[in-house]
Amino acid sequence: METIKSIEPPPGMLVRFISDLHYGHERCEAPAPAQLAEMLLSDNVGMLVVVGDLAETRQCAWQEQGKKLREELRRECRNRGVELIEISGNHDPDVPPLLINFWGGKVVAMHGHALYREVAPWSWEYLRNKQKCKALIASYRDREHNLADRLELSREMCQLTTPILRREGIRNKYLRGFMHCFWPPQRPFNIVWSWLTCSHRAEHFARRYFPQAEVLILGHFHRFGNWKRRSRHILNTGAWFRHATPYRVDMMDARVLSYEKISV
Repeated sequence: METIKSIEPPPGMLVRFISDLHYGHERCEAPAPAQLAEMLLSDNVGMLVVVGDLAETRQCAWQEQGKKLREELRRECRNRGVELIEISGNHDPDVPPLLINFWGGKVVAMHGHALYREVAPWSWEYLRNKQKCKALIASYRDREHNLADRLELSREMCQLTTPILRREGIRNKYLRGFMHCFWPPQRPFNIVWSWLTCSHRAEHFARRYFPQAEVLILGHFHRFGNWKRRSRHILNTGAWFRHATPYRVDMMDARVLSYEKISV
């Protein structure tokens, strides 16, 4: 399966980046594909890049609905003459490319889960399957100098575990919400730490694997962000998810035109 891809948008084409629609998920707050297309593709956009987690396509309770909505968005883009580019995230590992170089590698887009060997060290999937995950990580230890292998590790980690429903085994909705956010105790700490350090981690990752990149676009963390780290511009597009905010990045000819909140 293709892991790294290069795309050279035509001169003057408006390229729009978003991420983390999570179509199919019970907490998704993205509008239906037809409304989304009307919202995002009506101002001369030539290419829409979804930087991971377009839909829930892992083996899970939302898989069928996620695939259905993903196909609807693909159809909307085709009908409007907009090229849809999908990048693999931890919720849709069936998408081939995990990283795409744009404009000769000046701009790199990746979901962001490869920044962690554990993919999402705060997730219940990882915390409940630590031994299996650690064994898989150990099997890649001698290959991590290679970007394609480091990215492929993230895909295998996603396929190793299945999503865990936060309502599993707990009937009281308040207790369920509390347990989802604060148990086990390391979960909230890991979430906050990832938010505070994601831009530094991203810059270090880029410096190691693709130092030529001037702009790095991410999703995954469900928190928008706009940082300058050393000479690199790092942008996170947030999420269309409860308690999160979606952002878009507009680019043309390898230049960032705008970074804006999307009003849902």
